Amino acid sequence: MSQAREPLKPAYAIWGEDRPKIERAVARLSTRALAESGMPPDQLSAGLVPATEVVGACEALSFGGLRLVIVREADEWKADEAAPLVRYLAAPNPATCLALVSTGAPFQRLLAAVGAVGDVLHFGPDPKAKRGDRARWFADHLVGEVHRHGGQISQPLAREVVRRVGEDAMALSQEAGKLAACAGDAPVDREMVEALVLAAPEARTYELADAITGGEAARAFDLLADLAGGGDPTAPIVIQMGLARHFRTLAAAQALGVEATPEALERLTGARGYPAQKAIEQGRALPPGAASRALVRLAALELDLRVSALGDLGRSREDGERFVLEMAARDLLGLLRAR
Repeated sequence: MSQAREPLKPAYAIWGEDRPKIERAVARLSTRALAESGMPPDQLSAGLVPATEVVGACEALSFGGLRLVIVREADEWKADEAAPLVRYLAAPNPATCLALVSTGAPFQRLLAAVGAVGDVLHFGPDPKAKRGDRARWFADHLVGEVHRHGGQISQPLAREVVRRVGEDAMALSQEAGKLAACAGDAPVDREMVEALVLAAPEARTYELADAITGGEAARAFDLLADLAGGGDPTAPIVIQMGLARHFRTLAAAQALGVEATPEALERLTGARGYPAQKAIEQGRALPPGAASRALVRLAALELDLRVSALGDLGRSREDGERFVLEMAARDLLGLLRAR
């Protein structure tokens, strides 16, 4: 005899960097609500509507049964903006299920209010995880996604895919489906990875910027050699543009000072989630104004790559460009430590 399912709770917070799992959780919630009430969910965005409007949607009478209200980008609200929703959750409408969905963690009191009447579901690495722990999480994520598609992949190859694609759970899930389909009943091998998974310059340049910012000279020069040379070289000007983008975000974080929050940084630069939080932490660890000085050096690097005679040193243009890149990396490592 089948058992009745537990009723849906008044509220759920579903957040984290594992967007595929988040979307599957939201889809299950929507399917169940539709089956129970015959009504599609109300879809709102915290970036576009105030919390008072969400409260109004939650408190509205429902003549078809359970009402599901899905609010995306729930981490957009600041403490005072989320206050009406915190008050609503103290006595939520029993005929409404509220789902708050976001990449970053919503305001802490809002999370606590959801947890008091419903469930908080976090999918993804710990936002405060160290670099090695994050890398392991994304490799494990890829292994799990390949397995979900009926395939197998080793941990070393999973790490190689993450190195090529970057720490993006959605992109890795797409690569997992592609690799599993290609492998069929056999395990994914290195030849498949090299043939099917294109290295994203943005992901590798972010690693380089992270190493330079962290003062890891040996790692930075290894990454630079892999980026500018190797079997799949990235154009030096693309490397320069990626570094400049990273340091503009860092400079903005330093300019915000004590007011720096992921939300404030996103409004200024568009960076969000882990990259925004990481930029704030790095900005606080650097000497004041260091990121702005790095931007000046990167502007000089752009000139060197485009018009300077330095780019013609060596036996080929590529030799000269690698030379000016290495000089810039050396200077940046020094600038970011100087006080």
